[in-house]
Amino acid sequence: MKRLRSILGNSGAVLTLVLAVLAPFLLFGWFQGAIGAARLHIDPTYSGGEVWCVIEREGYRMVVNHPVSRRLPWQRIGPFVQITWTPADRLPARVSEQIDIDGDGTPDVLVTFDSKNLIVDVTPLGARYRAMHSQGVTSFSALIARVKDGIVVRIPLG
Repeated sequence: MKRLRSILGNSGAVLTLVLAVLAPFLLFGWFQGAIGAARLHIDPTYSGGEVWCVIEREGYRMVVNHPVSRRLPWQRIGPFVQITWTPADRLPARVSEQIDIDGDGTPDVLVTFDSKNLIVDVTPLGARYRAMHSQGVTSFSALIARVKDGIVVRIPLG
Protein backbone atom coordinates (compact mmCIF):
# COMPACT_ATOMS: atom_id res chain seq x y z
CA MET A 1 0.00 0.00 0.00
CA LYS A 2 2.85 2.36 0.87
CA ARG A 3 4.48 1.65 -2.51
CA LEU A 4 1.20 2.27 -4.36
CA ARG A 5 0.78 5.68 -2.66
CA SER A 6 4.36 6.59 -3.55
CA ILE A 7 3.84 5.66 -7.22
CA LEU A 8 0.52 7.52 -7.41
CA GLY A 9 1.97 10.59 -5.66
CA ASN A 10 5.03 10.76 -7.93
CA SER A 11 2.90 10.13 -11.03
CA GLY A 12 0.57 12.95 -9.99
CA ALA A 13 3.50 15.30 -9.45
CA VAL A 14 5.00 14.48 -12.87
CA LEU A 15 1.60 14.89 -14.57
CA THR A 16 1.08 18.26 -12.84
CA LEU A 17 4.52 19.44 -13.94
CA VAL A 18 3.89 18.35 -17.55
CA LEU A 19 0.51 20.13 -17.58
CA ALA A 20 2.06 23.28 -16.09
CA VAL A 21 4.68 23.32 -18.86
CA LEU A 22 2.22 22.57 -21.67
CA ALA A 23 -0.71 24.75 -20.51
CA PRO A 24 0.52 28.03 -22.05
CA PHE A 25 1.02 26.32 -25.42
CA LEU A 26 -2.31 24.51 -25.32
CA LEU A 27 -4.25 27.58 -24.18
CA PHE A 28 -2.43 30.18 -26.32
CA GLY A 29 -5.17 30.22 -28.99
CA TRP A 30 -7.84 30.68 -26.35
CA PHE A 31 -5.96 33.58 -24.71
CA GLN A 32 -5.35 35.17 -28.11
CA GLY A 33 -9.05 34.91 -28.96
CA ALA A 34 -10.08 36.35 -25.59
CA ILE A 35 -7.74 39.32 -25.96
CA GLY A 36 -8.89 39.87 -29.55
CA ALA A 37 -12.53 39.81 -28.46
CA ALA A 38 -11.78 42.42 -25.78
CA ARG A 39 -10.81 44.87 -28.58
CA LEU A 40 -7.73 46.08 -26.73
CA HIS A 41 -5.41 48.40 -28.62
CA ILE A 42 -2.27 50.38 -27.99
CA ASP A 43 -2.93 54.00 -27.10
CA PRO A 44 -2.06 56.35 -30.01
CA THR A 45 0.23 58.28 -27.68
CA TYR A 46 2.56 55.29 -27.70
CA SER A 47 1.91 53.87 -31.18
CA GLY A 48 2.05 57.23 -32.96
CA GLY A 49 -1.53 57.07 -34.20
CA GLU A 50 -3.08 55.36 -37.19
CA VAL A 51 -1.39 55.54 -40.57
CA TRP A 52 -2.80 58.33 -42.72
CA CYS A 53 -0.72 57.90 -45.88
CA VAL A 54 2.45 56.37 -47.27
CA ILE A 55 4.68 58.48 -49.52
CA GLU A 56 7.02 56.47 -51.74
CA ARG A 57 10.43 57.87 -52.61
CA GLU A 58 13.24 56.31 -54.58
CA GLY A 59 14.70 53.68 -52.26
CA TYR A 60 12.62 54.49 -49.16
CA ARG A 61 9.17 55.50 -47.97
CA MET A 62 7.61 57.87 -45.47
CA VAL A 63 4.69 56.75 -43.34
CA VAL A 64 2.66 59.73 -42.13
CA ASN A 65 0.30 59.08 -39.22
CA HIS A 66 -2.82 60.98 -38.21
CA PRO A 67 -2.14 63.72 -35.63
CA VAL A 68 -2.40 62.57 -32.01
CA SER A 69 -4.02 65.03 -29.63
CA ARG A 70 -4.05 65.18 -25.85
CA ARG A 71 -7.18 63.30 -24.82
CA LEU A 72 -7.02 63.58 -21.06
CA PRO A 73 -6.33 66.85 -19.20
CA TRP A 74 -3.70 65.28 -16.95
CA GLN A 75 -1.64 63.83 -19.80
CA ARG A 76 1.77 65.47 -19.93
CA ILE A 77 2.35 64.45 -23.54
CA GLY A 78 1.53 67.24 -25.96
CA PRO A 79 -0.14 66.79 -29.35
CA PHE A 80 2.09 65.61 -32.20
CA VAL A 81 2.20 64.00 -35.61
CA GLN A 82 4.51 61.04 -36.27
CA ILE A 83 6.39 60.36 -39.51
CA THR A 84 8.49 57.23 -40.06
CA TRP A 85 11.13 56.79 -42.74
CA THR A 86 11.84 53.16 -43.74
CA PRO A 87 14.09 51.32 -44.32
CA ALA A 88 16.64 53.27 -42.32
CA ASP A 89 19.66 51.60 -43.89
CA ARG A 90 18.64 52.83 -47.38
CA LEU A 91 18.21 56.48 -46.39
CA PRO A 92 20.74 59.04 -47.59
CA ALA A 93 23.08 60.49 -44.95
CA ARG A 94 21.07 63.73 -44.98
CA VAL A 95 17.34 63.71 -45.61
CA SER A 96 15.41 66.87 -46.41
CA GLU A 97 11.70 66.61 -47.19
CA GLN A 98 8.82 69.04 -47.53
CA ILE A 99 5.80 67.10 -46.31
CA ASP A 100 2.09 67.73 -46.77
CA ILE A 101 0.75 66.32 -43.50
CA ASP A 102 -2.90 67.31 -43.80
CA GLY A 103 -3.37 66.42 -47.48
CA ASP A 104 -4.40 69.87 -48.71
CA GLY A 105 -1.78 69.91 -51.48
CA THR A 106 0.66 72.36 -49.86
CA PRO A 107 3.67 71.35 -47.75
CA ASP A 108 3.19 71.87 -44.01
CA VAL A 109 6.71 71.24 -42.69
CA LEU A 110 10.27 70.98 -43.88
CA VAL A 111 11.97 68.08 -42.09
CA THR A 112 15.73 67.80 -42.34
CA PHE A 113 17.69 65.19 -40.45
CA ASP A 114 21.03 63.41 -40.32
CA SER A 115 20.21 59.71 -40.56
CA LYS A 116 23.47 58.62 -38.94
CA ASN A 117 23.64 60.94 -35.90
CA LEU A 118 19.85 61.38 -35.54
CA ILE A 119 19.75 65.17 -35.42
CA VAL A 120 16.53 66.67 -36.77
CA ASP A 121 15.40 70.17 -37.69
CA VAL A 122 11.72 70.83 -38.37
CA THR A 123 10.73 74.12 -39.97
CA PRO A 124 6.98 74.75 -39.98
CA LEU A 125 5.55 76.15 -43.21
CA GLY A 126 2.24 76.97 -41.51
CA ALA A 127 0.89 77.87 -38.08
CA ARG A 128 -0.28 74.39 -37.04
CA TYR A 129 3.17 72.86 -36.38
CA ARG A 130 5.99 73.97 -34.10
CA ALA A 131 9.64 74.37 -34.99
CA MET A 132 11.92 71.74 -33.53
CA HIS A 133 15.62 71.03 -33.25
CA SER A 134 16.30 67.75 -31.54
CA GLN A 135 18.97 65.17 -31.05
CA GLY A 136 17.29 62.06 -29.69
CA VAL A 137 14.37 62.33 -27.33
CA THR A 138 13.69 65.78 -25.88
CA SER A 139 10.08 64.97 -25.04
CA PHE A 140 7.59 62.28 -25.99
CA SER A 141 5.96 64.61 -28.50
CA ALA A 142 9.18 66.01 -30.03
CA LEU A 143 11.75 63.38 -30.87
CA ILE A 144 13.82 61.50 -33.39
CA ALA A 145 14.60 57.86 -32.76
CA ARG A 146 15.57 54.72 -34.59
CA VAL A 147 12.81 52.14 -34.11
CA LYS A 148 13.25 48.70 -35.67
CA ASP A 149 14.00 49.35 -39.35
CA GLY A 150 12.90 52.98 -39.43
CA ILE A 151 13.61 56.45 -38.21
CA VAL A 152 10.70 58.03 -36.35
CA VAL A 153 10.25 61.79 -36.08
CA ARG A 154 7.50 63.25 -33.90
CA ILE A 155 6.61 66.83 -34.72
CA PRO A 156 4.81 68.84 -32.00
CA LEU A 157 1.59 70.59 -32.91
CA GLY A 158 1.32 74.29 -32.17
